[in-house]
Amino acid sequence: MIHVAIISHGHEDLLISSALGGLLKAPAGLTIWIKDNKPAANLKAYCARHQVFYTDADAGLGFGENNNYLFDLIRQKSSFQTDDIFLVMNPDITVAPETVFALTEKMQQSGHALATLNLYRDQAMTMPDKNIRHFPGMLSIIKMPLINTFSETYDKDRIAVALEDIPVEWASGAFLAFTPALYEALGGFDPSYFMYFEDVDICYRARRLHQQAVHYYPHLKAIHTAAHRNRNIFSRHALWFFHSFSKFLLRRYLRLNAAYSAKSAQRSQP
Repeated sequence: MIHVAIISHGHEDLLISSALGGLLKAPAGLTIWIKDNKPAANLKAYCARHQVFYTDADAGLGFGENNNYLFDLIRQKSSFQTDDIFLVMNPDITVAPETVFALTEKMQQSGHALATLNLYRDQAMTMPDKNIRHFPGMLSIIKMPLINTFSETYDKDRIAVALEDIPVEWASGAFLAFTPALYEALGGFDPSYFMYFEDVDICYRARRLHQQAVHYYPHLKAIHTAAHRNRNIFSRHALWFFHSFSKFLLRRYLRLNAAYSAKSAQRSQP
């Protein structure tokens, strides 16, 4: 079973018009779980009419904590099976059901525990979304004004002609597929990130603590109509962005030093 977790925060019109990101009529084997962070009566009625799970409980949680909430709810209500997939998907994603099933099948065949696909920013799929990136580091602060981004992106044009899938450092939380075992081992998203960088953090922890890279499938495609609200430096979203950015860099630095200290201690033992 593929369990798709979607968090709405005022996205009720978008979700209804897109038929829940294109997945409403998906065949058996895919279940949608909606958590409404800004309760809307029309979305609740729409989900009830189409027998889609909906909850508006505990509204106001952050992105990561909302997804953790749904993960725990799925575990309680239906329980996860060994070959299930927990898919975190933004409400502004549109994807064909067969694409989601293809991704799941490839993950299961290869034994990958964390994966994403190729996102585009337009209906014609001509404008690539920068959803796969390298981890930011201390130098990112210096580079940011020069490259106009907080972390360097992968060249999708080069990857597209490469292998069927390729490991990348991190992928946007707009579309991330996990095995339940990995998600549980990670403790889900870190809820201390209210918004932004929770995806960077979980991919970093998966790679460093569980040796599980994100696997990117360039030939599987979906549309992501992102708003990019953090680009206004005076907005509340910008403040959340830079606060989370600083938190990730500090934690990454501390983790690296902890790992170095542990290795040094091992080498010093007779």
